[in-house]
Amino acid sequence: MNNRFASYSVAGLAAFGVILLLFSSQSAAQTAAQRAARAKERAAVALAKPTPRLADGHPDLSGFYAGQAELGDPKEEDGGHVVTKTNDGSVFFSYGGANTGGQAGLDGNPTGEGGPAQQPPPYKTEYLAKHQKIVATVYGWVSHLDPFMNCRPSGVPRSGINGALEIVQSPTRMVILYENNPGPQYRIIYTDGREHPKDYDTSFQGHSVGHWEGDVLVVDTVGLNDETWLGEPLTATVHSDKEHVVERFSRKGDTITLETTVEDPVMFTKPWVLPVRRASIGPSNDYIQPQACNTNDKDHIIEPSATDKYVCNWCQKDPDAIYGPGASTNKSTPGAKK
Repeated sequence: MNNRFASYSVAGLAAFGVILLLFSSQSAAQTAAQRAARAKERAAVALAKPTPRLADGHPDLSGFYAGQAELGDPKEEDGGHVVTKTNDGSVFFSYGGANTGGQAGLDGNPTGEGGPAQQPPPYKTEYLAKHQKIVATVYGWVSHLDPFMNCRPSGVPRSGINGALEIVQSPTRMVILYENNPGPQYRIIYTDGREHPKDYDTSFQGHSVGHWEGDVLVVDTVGLNDETWLGEPLTATVHSDKEHVVERFSRKGDTITLETTVEDPVMFTKPWVLPVRRASIGPSNDYIQPQACNTNDKDHIIEPSATDKYVCNWCQKDPDAIYGPGASTNKSTPGAKK
């Protein structure tokens, strides 16, 4: 099985080396609509399956999850390196594959951390200014200031249930194993009735305890350091070490749902509620693959400037020079003037 991280690296190199070839906008739109329809069908099937349960009767959240339920494609042959050939003979390679459902498109990443677009946290005035300074460094949706680029763990709530991960659950604890966060990481959630320690040192994942409310696992996390960001650079960055996160995990069929609320009495004016995130069980033959975080990519990240404004993802800023005179006004050209 191909290494997911290597696949994404190849995607970036391919995109910058040969750019995306011309393709029909109508055909691309049709393909996207077809993918969306298939994703909805798969989501319905996943929800309709019986929900597995532990011996104590609580839902068993265990399993390998391969990305967002709305975007993921459980069939490697259907959602792997998708190749779309249009009527004019052009070819579009979607290297996001099964984990993105082909949504890693030309116009950037409007959904942020692989999931629904987030609303900015309710920052107090002084911290909003700090956050906005970070936003000013974002090129597309990436900032060289992002701790992720320094191989720092994503922390809570950013880790969430995005990407490839394995959940292992027992009556006394739940362990989340992340494949690329940004390298292999784990998180332990204790469900044996213990409380948070009084003298817990802060860490990237903090200290998490959970209890059941019916079929919902409610997880309370404290002891988080201030070395992570809350989410994507455009919407959710800094937080203090007084951050407090409450998550609600539930499962129906093969789909896991995560609801999240974040409190930060230092930086927020009120609690911040994230959009609901969901993920589905991955292919039966898939598994967590060994990954290694590499900071080399950070050297290639730039900031927007008066002479270099972000246009779109994986496209030419001067289509005329690549595709010939008039290409910049052709709506089917990546990066063309709309």
